[in-house]
Amino acid sequence: MNKLSVVLISKNQEWNIGRLIESILLETSSLEASEIVLVDSASSDNTVDVASHYPIKILRLRPEHHLTPAAGRYMGIKHTNSELILCLDGDMELYPGWLANAIDIFKTVSDVASITGELINLPKKTESNKKPHNAEVNPFTMVEIPYSGGAAIFRRSVLEQVGSFNPYLYSDEEPDLCIRIRHAGYRIIQLNYPIVYHYSDPDNKLTTQINRWRRDLFLGAGQNIRYHLGKDTFWTYFRERGYGLIPILGMLAGVISLLIFLLKEQFIWFAAWLVLMTLIITVDTIRKRCLYRAIFSLLLRLLIADGTVRGFLLKPLNPDSYPEEFDRIK
Repeated sequence: MNKLSVVLISKNQEWNIGRLIESILLETSSLEASEIVLVDSASSDNTVDVASHYPIKILRLRPEHHLTPAAGRYMGIKHTNSELILCLDGDMELYPGWLANAIDIFKTVSDVASITGELINLPKKTESNKKPHNAEVNPFTMVEIPYSGGAAIFRRSVLEQVGSFNPYLYSDEEPDLCIRIRHAGYRIIQLNYPIVYHYSDPDNKLTTQINRWRRDLFLGAGQNIRYHLGKDTFWTYFRERGYGLIPILGMLAGVISLLIFLLKEQFIWFAAWLVLMTLIITVDTIRKRCLYRAIFSLLLRLLIADGTVRGFLLKPLNPDSYPEEFDRIK
C-alpha cells in the first residue's frame, strides 16, 4: 500500500497543471511509496493532454454529471488507498519542504486529522523567477485552526469515520468536512510554513466575486445549513458559517418597514431602517478608510446572502449516490 496519495483536481487549468505536477513529483521523490491522481472536471482545454505526459493516474469526470471541486476530491479519495491524502487544486504549486514536515507531525501527534499551511497568493501570470520565498519561518510551529482550505493533507482513517467531502456541495466543502472532523474529537492544524503558491485572480476585485457568483460558488453555505439541519453539528455550522443570513435579516426588516409605510402610512419604521443602513455604510467606510471597499463589502454580503438562500432551497442528496462514471485516461 502507498504511504501517500496526492489528489489533484482541475478544470481548464492547462496553464498551470504541469507546474503543479512537477512540484509534487519533486517533493515526493524521496518517499518510499506514493501515488498521484488527477481528477479532471471535463476540461475543454488541453489540461488532460499536458498531464498525460507525467507518471500519474488521470480520471476525467463526465460533463453531464454534477461537477464541483468537492466532487473531484471525493472521487480522487475514493480511488486511492493511502492512509495520508494530500489534496491540492489545479491553480496551485506545492511549496518546497512543507510535505515532509507535515508527514513527520502525523507520525507523532495522533489526534491531528488534517494539516495545512500558509498560502502565498499570486497573480496567475507570475513568473517563476519572481516568486517570493519565505525562509524565515519555523515549520514546526503550529496553530490549531477551525478549517483547512483547498490545500491540506488528511488521515484516511478519520475520513472513513466522519465521511469524506460532499460531492454535491458547490462550495464551503472544507468547513463542512472540518466541522465533522472536529465534532469527532480530532484537531486541524496549520504549520507556520507555506503549503502552496496559489495562482488566482485577486479576491478584492468585484469582477472576481461576480464570476464566483455566476459559477454558483456562494451556494455552499445554504446547502450545508440544510444538510446539517437536525444533526448534532447544525448549531456549530450555523454559528460559524451562517453569516450569510445577516444581510437577509436586514433586507427582511427593510421590506417589512416599507410595507408598514405603504399600508399604514407609518413612515417612522422605514425611515429608521434607512438611517440604520446609512449609518452602517458610513461606519464601515470610516473603518475601512475607503468608500469603494465599504461598497464592495456590502455587495459581497448581498451575493453571499443570495447564494445562501438559493443553496438552502436545493434538495440535499446523499453523497454516496454520486455516480461512479468517469473516463480513466491512464
